[in-house]
Amino acid sequence: MYYIKDAKIRRMTEYDGAPCAEVGVLPGAVGDSALLVYIVEDRREEGYEIVRILTNDADTATDWFDNNLHDAFKDVTVSGFTGSTVMSPEDERSKFQRELLIFGDLKKQLGEHFRQYS
Repeated sequence: MYYIKDAKIRRMTEYDGAPCAEVGVLPGAVGDSALLVYIVEDRREEGYEIVRILTNDADTATDWFDNNLHDAFKDVTVSGFTGSTVMSPEDERSKFQRELLIFGDLKKQLGEHFRQYS
């Protein structure tokens, strides 16, 4: 399971032609990678749904401007949740999404950003 220390909207972009928020997530556990989480509006799931997750191991000394020349970003949308004896990978992913959306005032900020982007 991934523990959240901090989460902030970095920018608005598009995913498959739909408005999408890129959220930077800092880990709460030592050794975990920072994440870039891509969230779209979805009326079925608490108003939002995670559509993509990347690990963000960018180092400004080698990965200027968040480029991926040194494989700083790895797509872990599917592989990032392995499950455990008490939780399936799908349950782990759902729990992460719920915890991310209730972190601070992120859900409120998402609403504001999506309204401005429209």
